Amino acid sequence: MKRLILLIFFSFIFLIINVFADENLDGKNILCSDLLWGFEFISSQKVKVINTDINNVTNLREYYYETDSELPFINIYLIQNQIRDLIYSVHLKTLRVDIWTMTSGGNTTREMIPIGFCEMTNISDILTHIEKLKTNN
Repeated sequence: MKRLILLIFFSFIFLIINVFADENLDGKNILCSDLLWGFEFISSQKVKVINTDINNVTNLREYYYETDSELPFINIYLIQNQIRDLIYSVHLKTLRVDIWTMTSGGNTTREMIPIGFCEMTNISDILTHIEKLKTNN
């Protein structure tokens, strides 16, 4: 009987931790080397997004992010805690990147970087790495 009570108690604690814990991505990085894109998580709330356009010009911009406690997404915002200012969503399991755009009907998602183009990496300076990739190609 005591074991059953302990099992129920620990199951309940585990459930509470999973529901309310946001994943801290500080220090983790995502690299999309073929497209010369990257995401550097510089704190528990901020991310640097590095993107390269069709003219091979690389831009870096800082955004706010949060993880969803129920869905496996990293949501990246222009302004902190402003859902209507959602810019990108990154699926945590597949690293598919969606861009959010404003249409006449409201915000609409478009797949920007499909599954298989991005990977988690230990590279600490994504921007420098992308610049090296540009010069080697």
